[in-house]
Amino acid sequence: MSIYKKALMAFTFPVRAAWLLLQIACFLLVSMACILVAAFAGYWIVLTFSYAFLPPEATGRVWQWATDLYAESAWFRAGTITSFLLLVLPILRVWPGRDPVSEAARTLETVRLNEGLIAARQQEEARAKLRAR
Repeated sequence: MSIYKKALMAFTFPVRAAWLLLQIACFLLVSMACILVAAFAGYWIVLTFSYAFLPPEATGRVWQWATDLYAESAWFRAGTITSFLLLVLPILRVWPGRDPVSEAARTLETVRLNEGLIAARQQEEARAKLRAR
């Protein structure tokens, strides 16, 4: 029994070590993503606060700092574009450019066509089975 336990441990130890390394890597990735989101949320709060409560000179300095950082850092540029898209895309989903009635009618028409195609395929399969007999 002791040899069996040692063999099992020799096999499971590398698997457990790899699993632990994978969990650590995922934790680091999720942590970095959360820090990035928190940094941009803080950045938006600072810009909003500067517009609401600070004099125009201070707001201009904050914007100048952001512009300089945007020009220097590809990471900041990518994060700004990503956060802007994450902010705007949900708004575009409910933008009044779409008519809900026509979209519902289009969805119903699509469902009807799909059901017709499914029924035609099933009939064709049934005919093929009858011919095979």
